[in-house]
Amino acid sequence: MKDFDELVDTGDLEPEEELRLRRVHDLLLAAGPPPELPAELSTPADPDRAQPETVPILFRRRRAAGAVVLLAAALAAFAGGYAFGHSNSSSDAFVARRDVPMHGAAGRFAVIHIAKKDAVGNWPMLIEVSGLQQQANPRAYYELWLTRNGKPVVPCGSFRVHAKTTRVRLSVPYTLRRYNGWIVTKQPPNDESVGPVVLRT
Repeated sequence: MKDFDELVDTGDLEPEEELRLRRVHDLLLAAGPPPELPAELSTPADPDRAQPETVPILFRRRRAAGAVVLLAAALAAFAGGYAFGHSNSSSDAFVARRDVPMHGAAGRFAVIHIAKKDAVGNWPMLIEVSGLQQQANPRAYYELWLTRNGKPVVPCGSFRVHAKTTRVRLSVPYTLRRYNGWIVTKQPPNDESVGPVVLRT
């Protein structure tokens, strides 16, 4: 299957829509190609074989209804399997209360999902990132920051990425309303300074 960027023109897509389409593309890649067509079905029908001239309307209706039932069952099975495969236990469930989109150069985007603050004041977060360059150096990483007037103020966590969409859980104890933005910086190894900005809100 072709790369996502070859199949979809992302220029007019919102970050959330592009992320959703990339998830579907990743699922299709994971599912793999459909099974091979059986030999008896790939052989053309014998043109000399007698074919019925008409099909009773009742049979056609039943066949169409059966096809609808089979399609509905297949969709239900897929949706159930997807939900089961992507669900978490009750102790590990993540319910977002707010989503913050981020954007960068072409093909770079992220969404920060923020859950309800816990009893001791931590804000659980799940960040989904696509399009960032993989780190060749094993000590290089990306850093998420809260900003005030565009300037990084406090760090919110470090992460590395792979070729597809990367999902990382983070948590911060800060009072979020004191800040008015987010950025992601590219941090070189052994350098404590703030690196170049690659994503921002």
